[in-house]
Amino acid sequence: MKLPVLKARNKSSDLPSHSLSAFGQRVEILHRGDAYEVRQRVSELHETLELFLASRVLPKSGVMADISAGAGWFAVPFAKAFPDWQVVCFEPDEESFHCLTQSVAHNGLKNVTCIRAGFHPDGERIDLPTRGEGAALPGGLAKALAAPAPATFRTLPGLGARLAPTGSAEGGEETEAPALAPQVLAGLAPDLVRLDAPGCERALAEAMRDTPTGFLTGQLYEHVPSQLLSPADAAQPREVYLPHGPHVLRRDYEDGFADRRPGLDVVVAMYNTRTYIRECVDSLLADGNEDITVLVVDDGSTDGCGDLVEQLYAGNPRVRLLRKANGGCASARNYGRLHSTASHITFVDADDRVDPGMFSALLEVARYTGFNMVEGEFVFFEVEQGQEKMKASYEFEKYAQGPEYRLGNIEYITQSGLEIIQGQPTIWRRVYRRDFLDNKEIVFPEHVRAFDDQIFQILSAYYCGDMAHVFRQSYHYRQHPDQDIKQGDERHFYSFNMFRQVFRRALRESWDSVIPVIQSLLNTMTWSYQGLRSDLKPIYQDAAVEFLAMIGQAFGPKILQEVNLDRVGIEGLAFLVELRLYEKRASPQEGRMVHLENWRWQPEFIRMMQATRKQT
Repeated sequence: MKLPVLKARNKSSDLPSHSLSAFGQRVEILHRGDAYEVRQRVSELHETLELFLASRVLPKSGVMADISAGAGWFAVPFAKAFPDWQVVCFEPDEESFHCLTQSVAHNGLKNVTCIRAGFHPDGERIDLPTRGEGAALPGGLAKALAAPAPATFRTLPGLGARLAPTGSAEGGEETEAPALAPQVLAGLAPDLVRLDAPGCERALAEAMRDTPTGFLTGQLYEHVPSQLLSPADAAQPREVYLPHGPHVLRRDYEDGFADRRPGLDVVVAMYNTRTYIRECVDSLLADGNEDITVLVVDDGSTDGCGDLVEQLYAGNPRVRLLRKANGGCASARNYGRLHSTASHITFVDADDRVDPGMFSALLEVARYTGFNMVEGEFVFFEVEQGQEKMKASYEFEKYAQGPEYRLGNIEYITQSGLEIIQGQPTIWRRVYRRDFLDNKEIVFPEHVRAFDDQIFQILSAYYCGDMAHVFRQSYHYRQHPDQDIKQGDERHFYSFNMFRQVFRRALRESWDSVIPVIQSLLNTMTWSYQGLRSDLKPIYQDAAVEFLAMIGQAFGPKILQEVNLDRVGIEGLAFLVELRLYEKRASPQEGRMVHLENWRWQPEFIRMMQATRKQT
């Protein structure tokens, strides 16, 4: 049975009207919605659609498709404001379609075509003449789509007259309405789409991947993978603004730079890790996400791991091998970053691995929240006698309360970045917005050869604002005896270098508080002092006293009274620092004290002195 397009009634006096202003135009909308629906439609118009388009430069002419147009809350003011655009409205509900046609006629619009039909995965496929970019609507569009076959929909409670395909929603009553296949929208190739199609969003996104649609807005009722909402052709840009519950999918910042592609670059700093590198890279490629590219930086390796990567992944467009002279881990990470072309970036150690799909999940949350930083979990991983062993990290209890939000099957919690400043530097399980790192000038310091991730951790945590912690997506932090952190040598003194840079920046930028940074410093001191060789502990004690006294001189001695210095484990540390400050009492409080040098903070000097002592 064919359901004909409902013809407009002759009289509209029985319809209440609502006067509104949008896009600089005053229009009257004739409707039968209750007060809640009116507030909902007007709120979406002003808070989402109008703001999104007001901040964009639209072409002078084009085709706009309004899906689930209702009474014309968006289509009518848009058509009046942009008379050179052709507006095509799809509305399956009979009463809403009547209101739509009456609103169009009442406002005297000639550039609007109304189609009584909704989109349904099982809807009728109707071939339309292919519309090229910038071309006019196919001739006789309304006639071609006048009588599509019906399909079964379900009314959605609390959402006005919106209809969803049966099986995609619960509640409400079943009804039949004219239904079109998503491919019909693809054939129309609209320049702008307002998406409001519960239960059919994923199917429409898949159908539109090859269309030249440059603007996509509206709202989502379910999580649609962000990859589906961007064009399959990377050269075809598309700006997206789609609210979904507490989330908003935005793609404008990903396309905001000419040399940035929407996606994630994983920078793998590699030095003599032939044993582990294949396992690492394979784990990063495991879920087949084409938005993720792996940049392996061979930092002058001598064990042939660069040649192995070249051999294993030759011809794989998702893996790039970058070779450079040895310069240390910080140098390799920065080198990879300079070669990165993606909107998001992360850093991975070549001897580690990840859960399949971990970075895909983190990238998805980053896109839907817009957060500057999103992190996953991590576990300690080691192999003993051929057996893999996993151990939960110290964060297990911290996040025992579980997730707050769900994005599809991804669960996460939000928190302030300040909460992670004091934690172990784990920069390798986090996804960062590249523009955030660039704007805040957060890089790895190349003058040090160990623990360069401390300054990166503190600065990114301080500046990022709110961030997301994603559950059940883990980074596998491999434990083995060759790790820098397992060596009780002079490299632990590099931490003083790192923290001094942070305190310099805090003074220069007048940070509100440096207490979280001091707490992080004390945590580092505790950990380093416990693992040091016995011959280095007296020097480290002196270094810690001098460094903390320097902080007291730069920020005022009272700041050290807000923390517990004795928890570090260095006997008498609080007393020794107080004594050192007393000796310096004649010196004025001066921020420039953080620029003073001390040989005890330089591993190279300590190493040289230790070597000299052995010779004598």
